[in-house]
Amino acid sequence: MTMVKDTKHIANPPKGGGSVNWTEFFERSGLILLLLVVIVVFAILRPNTFATYANFRSIATVQPVMAVTAIALIVPLIGGRFDVSVGATLGLSAIVTASAMSHFQLPLAAAIGLGVLSGALIGAVNGTIVAYLGVNSIIGTLGIATILGGVVTGYTNGIPISSGLSPILTDISIQSVLGIPVLFILMAVIAVAVWFVLTQTPYGRNLAAVGANADSARLAGIRSKRVVMQSFVIAGALAGIAGVLQIGAQGNAGPQLVGITFILPALAAAFLGATTWQPGRFTVQGTIIGIFFLGTTISGLSLVGIQPWITDVFNGAAVVLAIALSAQLRRRRTGSLDIGS
Repeated sequence: MTMVKDTKHIANPPKGGGSVNWTEFFERSGLILLLLVVIVVFAILRPNTFATYANFRSIATVQPVMAVTAIALIVPLIGGRFDVSVGATLGLSAIVTASAMSHFQLPLAAAIGLGVLSGALIGAVNGTIVAYLGVNSIIGTLGIATILGGVVTGYTNGIPISSGLSPILTDISIQSVLGIPVLFILMAVIAVAVWFVLTQTPYGRNLAAVGANADSARLAGIRSKRVVMQSFVIAGALAGIAGVLQIGAQGNAGPQLVGITFILPALAAAFLGATTWQPGRFTVQGTIIGIFFLGTTISGLSLVGIQPWITDVFNGAAVVLAIALSAQLRRRRTGSLDIGS
């Protein structure tokens, strides 16, 4: 019990004052308010296309895979480490799942299990490299991502796997429950599960303590290396789940998924999320808000007829701005500008 109390203190240093702080209020809710403004503006500009059930259903169907990817990203980030291989892990897991069904005729459940397991194994390799070999997390996971890209391209010859897949999975993007897309419901279930692990368990508190102050966490008796290692395994497994969901979202598994398709928006959402809800911290709630802010904005920009290249510029600018804001908020909370090692 003593250790838990100590780790709570490390991860959540006490704040002074108890009165309403309007600056803090607007920091917490700023991105939510901005999302509402974006919805209102595009609804006025394109009332017949943006402000429709079909458009919001499309956003709720397209964004869940990206949201699960971003949630995977924040697990090691809470522990102070980057995992830039989550996009490549997603792509590999999708290929493993599709190949198990198409090339080896395995049942859907076994194929999904192999896809998620492959993601967890890649996470274990990342965790070993970062936690036990002391490699910088960005460099180590970037190297793994590059390797995965080569492996996937070599196995598929650049051709998507689209035949022999279970229709139960490939038709999931058109399925709804009470008008809510099934993919959105699955994302919500995964988000709640990860939120519970990160906020309601000793492991989540230990991970936050390591990310806030690794030396203090170690002195409090936390086995930091094991905690960091486990964070990469969880991230890999979540990326594997995202890979399975991606097959359902697009109906096949393509080698192009291993590129930067997912990592850049996921990074932007993770760091945008760290500017809201609990500013300076990576949270599941903030990440979900960040992903739907990006998705809604890009949808609105597309409907007003912008050139496609603007999307890349928008995502890149969002990453830079969000990381800069997150670093400043982290400095206010911990006194340090460092994000990731």
